[in-house]
Amino acid sequence: MMLRTFVLVAAALFLTAALVGVALDPGTWPTAIAAGLLVGGIAFERVRYGTVQRAPEGPDWRETSERFIDDASGKPVSVWFDAKTGERRYVAMEHPDAE
Repeated sequence: MMLRTFVLVAAALFLTAALVGVALDPGTWPTAIAAGLLVGGIAFERVRYGTVQRAPEGPDWRETSERFIDDASGKPVSVWFDAKTGERRYVAMEHPDAE
């Protein structure tokens, strides 16, 4: 979590510097676009992949053996996988000692 925040701050500083560069020399716009994509990618990753969700429903979902502690909540999380779509879900474990 801390590394992700550091990378986001560094990317935001890079974007700021790139925008200043564009104001001084419009020929540096590709750098600003790259910096914007970097900031957008980091922000998207935080929203899309960082959230713990409820257990998925449906016959195609299977719980995997992957387990980890969520940095944000400190709770144990299990990973669920849908083989048809390749989608993964991160689900807070209700009774982690039961397994």
